[in-house]
Amino acid sequence: MIKKKFLLVALMIAAAFIAEAQVSSTGGYDWRDSSLVPPSRMEQHYEFMNNQYNFPAKPRSQWELGVKVGAPIVNGDVDASFPGIGFGLHARKSLGYLVSLRGDYTFGIARGVGPRYITVPAILNPAWAAYPAGKLYYNYKTTVNELSLNTIISLNNISFHRAEPKVLLYGLAGVGFMFYNTKVDALNGSAPYNFAAGMTNANVKAMLDGTYETNAATTGSKLKPIANFGFGASFKLSNKVNVSFEDRVSMLNDDLLDGVKYYYPIAGTPVVSNRNDLYNFLSFGINVNLF
Repeated sequence: MIKKKFLLVALMIAAAFIAEAQVSSTGGYDWRDSSLVPPSRMEQHYEFMNNQYNFPAKPRSQWELGVKVGAPIVNGDVDASFPGIGFGLHARKSLGYLVSLRGDYTFGIARGVGPRYITVPAILNPAWAAYPAGKLYYNYKTTVNELSLNTIISLNNISFHRAEPKVLLYGLAGVGFMFYNTKVDALNGSAPYNFAAGMTNANVKAMLDGTYETNAATTGSKLKPIANFGFGASFKLSNKVNVSFEDRVSMLNDDLLDGVKYYYPIAGTPVVSNRNDLYNFLSFGINVNLF
């Protein structure tokens, strides 16, 4: 599922390259508008307007406010159910033609189930104590609140004194904090589910009542430092408004985002996972540029 998501984003980025090749280069800000030029560069602006300088003055650096909706996924030891649901807010400050700083808040709910029929005692995972002999399928619902500061690098905005491109490709990297809460749907009312070998993920999801009443296993604190990386494409609708597609991955030192730290290379034989879970947020946003 994660590979399919990355393929989808790659196709969107490729479409952005094609779109950029087709759009006119005459978009962007109006270089004649003196209200866009800060006082420190007004002299250059007047000289350019009077044909006394070769280049127009660099416009004032912008603030951008944005909202987004997204599909969060946990890449862990349990199959992710796509799509999850989430939203986000950000404020971005341009530092020049290539670099911006962006503060982000995102909220997401990710779910997963299966894929393996577990036939070992649940003492390995106390959230499943109602199944002392195993005979279960893992599932989870993870609620994530994330706050981060990211550096945005424009990949095709080396236009300097030209008008801005209508399609902007960018990469991002940053740090922040995540607070997560993971629960599992272990009980049908107050009784264990009657899981059976050979069930598909769809069969298991249809059986669950969706209450997620049991706290999942945890390492202790659910507040974790994170590192982010990602990429995206934004499309100008006007001088003030753009829309964006973005995929961001959050890395943290925790293997229990999905409530499980075991995998099963041999049926019935649990092995402690040697990698931490990843949190992925694929989003569509609407952004407004402010001077």
